Amino acid sequence: MSYQDWNCLAAEFEKSVCDITASSGEQLVELVDAAHPTRRQTLVDAGCGIGTFAKQFGRRYGKVVAFDFASAMVRRARGLCRELNHATWQTLPLEDAGAQLGTVGHLVACLNVITSPNAALRTRQWDSVVQLVRPGGHLLLVVPSLESARHVAEHDSEAFGGTLDTEADLVNRRDTEQKHYTRQELRRALVGRGMKVDHLREVHYPWDDDGLDASDAIPPWDWVCLAQKPLAA
Repeated sequence: MSYQDWNCLAAEFEKSVCDITASSGEQLVELVDAAHPTRRQTLVDAGCGIGTFAKQFGRRYGKVVAFDFASAMVRRARGLCRELNHATWQTLPLEDAGAQLGTVGHLVACLNVITSPNAALRTRQWDSVVQLVRPGGHLLLVVPSLESARHVAEHDSEAFGGTLDTEADLVNRRDTEQKHYTRQELRRALVGRGMKVDHLREVHYPWDDDGLDASDAIPPWDWVCLAQKPLAA
């Protein structure tokens, strides 16, 4: 999504964007707990949106560094999280963050950010988000699931109202094209950058967050992964 489009969504984020932190209940809490947060640590919210993740988990850390590439999102996040006086907020694209901020995060959270249809940009973003993680620290990553998109399309193709590019793993819905990942592709992206995958699972969200009516079928999901950067030898 372009800077302009994402900036415009800041005012109506709650009704226009599937916010996985808000939609997934306690599913992310278990993984944050597994990273053993303390007040001596730094949380990096990489692509913070309106700050939902920082608001929920920021008090468990001694420092919060949050950024988004859209200035309107950052303004909303700062307002939503005004009680986090140990947080800093920046307008910064993910692909530049690793070089600019360095290896600062004991936990780096990056939720549905690396979704550009541009493969070269995604590579830069992957490299950057891993660079943000301190040795021994963790990366909590959420990406759209290609398996879920196929499941939703098969469940109700008319309501799905989108197209699947099976070769490029791109899904086009509501005039927005996004990269989706298989479980194995996500694992390869992390392991190939030296990360150790501790947990990789489905994180489910309600049908209506995907623009469909409620159903008894398995609800849609993203992939969520908690991976650790090994300590330097």
